[in-house]
Amino acid sequence: MRAIRCRAVARARWILIALVCGVIIALSVVIAGVSAGATDTWGGYAGALAREQAEEWWALWLMPGLLLAMVAGLALGIATSPAGQRDRAGAARRSAFLWTGVAVLVLSLSSPVAVIAQGGLLTAHMLQHVALGALAPLLILLAVPRARRGTRERRRVLAVILHPVVAFAVWLSTTIAWLVPDLHHEVLARPWVGVLQQAAVFGAGVVMWAPITDRIVDPPPWFRTGAKCAFMVGVWFAGVAIANVFWFSGTPFYESHRAGAAAFGLSPLQDQANAGTVMILAHCAITFGAIGVLFFRHAAERGLEQRLIEAGVPADEVHRATFDGVLPDLAARVGVPLRTRTGLD
Repeated sequence: MRAIRCRAVARARWILIALVCGVIIALSVVIAGVSAGATDTWGGYAGALAREQAEEWWALWLMPGLLLAMVAGLALGIATSPAGQRDRAGAARRSAFLWTGVAVLVLSLSSPVAVIAQGGLLTAHMLQHVALGALAPLLILLAVPRARRGTRERRRVLAVILHPVVAFAVWLSTTIAWLVPDLHHEVLARPWVGVLQQAAVFGAGVVMWAPITDRIVDPPPWFRTGAKCAFMVGVWFAGVAIANVFWFSGTPFYESHRAGAAAFGLSPLQDQANAGTVMILAHCAITFGAIGVLFFRHAAERGLEQRLIEAGVPADEVHRATFDGVLPDLAARVGVPLRTRTGLD
């Protein structure tokens, strides 16, 4: 009986999500119709470029209905997920991550950066993809409870995709594929390809961050702090390599972006070099920020583990709590402080 009730609740939740997404799409169609299509991405490259040339940059807002509906569905799915409802610890923090991530997604898809990117400025494209493919996926994943031990066995397909080696390959191949000039031209020429690109970039970001944050499925036992730092160094190296190609090639790769660069008084080569700068700055911030967080979290966990073991908690239980991300809860139950004071008492 309880299983039937749970299935009914899950079905109702997805019906609600579908209804909300449908309403958002309908409103987007109405608004785009009233404004002669100027507020939506189906205006295409020519429409965005014309707006770039005719309007001030801060007025270049748009409303991509399909993409915003996808964002709304994602947010509602996470906010009402059974796992999140069961795990009340840190619910307020996860909620803050979720809605911050949603805000980043909406701004990256609707703000002037999105119109300028669609109009052909490569630097804006790169800035948009940093938000879509790096920052937003991290925030969204941090809104999801950490995967418990054993989810790798229950979710075998996801376990394969989110294996660190496979995840890195998926992220890298997706990043490189969308930078191929011929395919990149289609992003400007065909709006549906642009939608596909943005969804793929976000998805690749989720795949890349999931093993690092221990979300969706539990990582392999060997993928702990040192391996995660090596993974992030690989992400940094890939970004630096691509940025160096943009900087030192001496050849503009994207003829489709020539008019967009000219609208801002830049040559295609300058625009390409600026895009490389955006990429390397983003990858440095992402990599060294993640490594710093991993290092200090590792140090804090080791110290708390030692205090728990000294307090008489079995070592196996302590290590399992660390793996499951509930070490602070275990410490609270046995009365061990999370931090120790330095100096003399």
